[in-house]
Amino acid sequence: MSHKASFSIQNLSTEEIEELLFQAEEHARDYIQKQIPPKELKTLDIVIEYNSDELQIECVIDLELIKRSKHNPKKVTDEAIQKIFDLIEIELQKRIS
Repeated sequence: MSHKASFSIQNLSTEEIEELLFQAEEHARDYIQKQIPPKELKTLDIVIEYNSDELQIECVIDLELIKRSKHNPKKVTDEAIQKIFDLIEIELQKRIS
């Protein structure tokens, strides 16, 4: 299952954007791994990219669980995407303040 979302961003240097995206990916990965035991994870890929033409951040989380897992992958990926955007928003607010 893949989940995709985007977020508009401006006024950061390339280095700041890369740092922010790395931090957001780690945050999402940590969140998912706290929700789902490692033995139930079949696939966990997180890609967060910045589109400078459209000033957008795009997130794709590919999460596949073993068949006997009782976790809902859509729910967990939706929550992880929200965690990504929450972190980005908080970090952007820090830079504005």
